[in-house]
Amino acid sequence: MRLIILNIILILILQSCNSQKKDLSKITFTEKYNTFFGDIPHKFNLSISAKTYTGYYESESNEILNFNNSDLNDYKDGYGTNTARFAFTKKDSVLCEYNIDLTTEKSIQTIIQALKSKFGKAKYVNKFDLLDDFPDAYIWQDKQIIYLLSGASQNSATLTVFNISYKELYENRISGPFMYYSDYLEYLNKNKKTEKQITYYQYAKMMEHDGNDYYINSYVKP
Repeated sequence: MRLIILNIILILILQSCNSQKKDLSKITFTEKYNTFFGDIPHKFNLSISAKTYTGYYESESNEILNFNNSDLNDYKDGYGTNTARFAFTKKDSVLCEYNIDLTTEKSIQTIIQALKSKFGKAKYVNKFDLLDDFPDAYIWQDKQIIYLLSGASQNSATLTVFNISYKELYENRISGPFMYYSDYLEYLNKNKKTEKQITYYQYAKMMEHDGNDYYINSYVKP
């Protein structure tokens, strides 16, 4: 009888842990699919042709839309509800990427402040259009985990987060609004330099000297 009671208590404790709100800023990319969501509502929403990871499991639950103790749950007519999406490796079902789609200016500003609070200044910031008043793309990095925020100056934005050790993700995600930063990384690799030796700003000034002013014109000081 005593053993049965202890087992019931253990089950209740596990259920309680599974139902707790998640803080996406604490994701380590060691999480497994079969224990990640617990009781949090989610659904498989998108199949893709990636070689190493699955499509995305999607959730709009307020139990998962949290970053560094900031609530990201929000809704905007015509744009929908903020949503988090998660991809897992095909080989062993380990979380390898998550995205947060943000549909309101309030939630976009909330995630920017949460990222700054957690990691400090962004390592890369640029504008979508030279006439824009505010930046559109940001990059933060914490060791092996990179945080890409795009669309910050527009009606909706997406935060993409993954471990840079996943080559397929790294090669596909550092593009679009981050293409100048991709060029910078390629330059560093080609010339066997590090980011400490040559900053992005220095690279942009070098490109300007060579007659290409796109890099420096879109640059925003972090």
